[in-house]
Amino acid sequence: MFQVYIDKPSYFEAEMAGEFKDLESAEAFAEKEKAADSEASYEIKETNGCVNSYGELIATVVKRG
Repeated sequence: MFQVYIDKPSYFEAEMAGEFKDLESAEAFAEKEKAADSEASYEIKETNGCVNSYGELIATVVKRG
């Protein structure tokens, strides 16, 4: 599962904008969002459903843009 987070200067922190099953769909969505707003940046994280001892989802950053 890939999660796309969008961050803009007006945001307090990055917001999750969508979840995708494959990386290509996540990248296409993130690039479309960035094209719509030049100040936006994105981060794509991969998750496999594992959680740490605090119950937080473990995610690995795959791509930033």
